[in-house]
Amino acid sequence: MAQGPTSRTYKFAEAQRRSGGCYRPLMFAYWGRRGPLSQLSLELAHVIAARNDFRCTISVSKQNEQFDKFNFLHEDLFAIDTYNKQYQAFFRYMHLRNLRRNLEQRLLCDNTRAFVSLMPHMWSPLTASAIRRAGARHIAVIHDAGCHPGDRLGLANGWLLREAAAADHVITLSATVAHQLVYAHGIPEKKISVLFLPDLNYGAQLGLGERQCGPLRVLFLGRMLPYKGLDLFVDAIARLRDDGVQVQVGVFGEGKIKPTIAATLSALGAEIENRWLQHDEFKGILSRYDIVAASHWEASQSGVVATAFGAGLPVVATPVGGLVEQVAHNVTGVVAKSATVSAFADAIRTLAENRGLLAQLRRGIVAQREDRSIERFVNKICDIALCRRN
Repeated sequence: MAQGPTSRTYKFAEAQRRSGGCYRPLMFAYWGRRGPLSQLSLELAHVIAARNDFRCTISVSKQNEQFDKFNFLHEDLFAIDTYNKQYQAFFRYMHLRNLRRNLEQRLLCDNTRAFVSLMPHMWSPLTASAIRRAGARHIAVIHDAGCHPGDRLGLANGWLLREAAAADHVITLSATVAHQLVYAHGIPEKKISVLFLPDLNYGAQLGLGERQCGPLRVLFLGRMLPYKGLDLFVDAIARLRDDGVQVQVGVFGEGKIKPTIAATLSALGAEIENRWLQHDEFKGILSRYDIVAASHWEASQSGVVATAFGAGLPVVATPVGGLVEQVAHNVTGVVAKSATVSAFADAIRTLAENRGLLAQLRRGIVAQREDRSIERFVNKICDIALCRRN
C-alpha cells in the first residue's frame, strides 16, 4: 500500500538530515548492460551535468559496459548491481530487494520529483512500488510495443510493458510505437508523449564535400537479426553489382549470418566483422563509409539511424514502422518506395549515380541536427517529468 504524506515527510526529513539536504528533482535511469542506450545515457549524463538550473541523479548498472565513463558524475551517480547474464535476473532476489530499498531511500534523500526510466529493464516492473512510496512521478520511455521477429530478448516485451502500465506517464520515440501502445495494449493516449531518438555521437565527423570518384561505400550496421533485413540488403547489393553499379559494402555486427548470405557477401568482397562491437570502434567504422543501410522488414525506430546521423551519414531506409519518421526523404536520406529488393536497390542506385544528392543529404543532416539533439531531448523530458508546458 502506498504511504501517505505524513510517512513520506518523516522519511524525507530523516534522509535530508543524513544527506546534508541535497535536492535533485529528477533521476534518469538506464540499468541495461550494453547497446546504443549505454551511449545515449552517457551523452545524456554529460548534458545533465552541464546544466546550471538544477542537478539530477543518473542511475546506471555497475555491469554496464561503459560504467567507468560515468565516474565524472561523482555524488550525482546512483550505481546499482544488476547481473551479467540474462538468466540471473530471476535468481538475484537479494540484489533486487536491496535495489528497491536503496532506490526509495535515494529518491527521498534527493527529494526527487520524477523518476525517468530511459528503457525498461527486467526489474523495472518490480521497482515501481518503491518509486510510488517515495512520492515521485514515474516516467517510462518505451522503445518497442511488441516483439521484433527473430529477437529472443523481445519475448520478454510483455513483461517489460508492465512498466508502461504502472507509470504515471509514457514517452515513445516514434508515433508508430505510441499507436501500438494505445490500440494493442490499452495505454491511454493522454498518458503518452511522442518524442524522438536523438543522434548518437561516437566522434566520427565527416566533411560536407562531394566524393566524385570511386564506388559508393555502403554500411550495414547492427545485430544480425531477421527483422533487420540483411537478406534484403545483400540481394539489393548483388543486383546493383549485376547492373554494373559501383558499390563497396561493409557488414558489422553480432549475430548469425546464414551460410548463403555469407557466401554472397564473400563474393561481393564485403568487409565483414561478425561480432559485438565496442563503442570506441564505431568512429573508425563510420568514417570509412558514405551511407548507412536500414533495410528493416519491421521497425519501431532505429539506433542505427541515430548513429548514422550522429556521424553525418545519410541513410537509405525501407518505408516501415518508425523509420519513415526518422529519415526525411531527400533531406536526411532516401526512403525506398517499398520493402523490396528492387526498390531498395533503386534507392541506393540514386545515391551511387548522384553524388550531388549525397552531399545535399549530408548538409540536410547538419541543418536539422539541433532538432535531433540530445540537449533538446533532455529538455523535452524535463518539461514532461516536471509537468511544465512545452
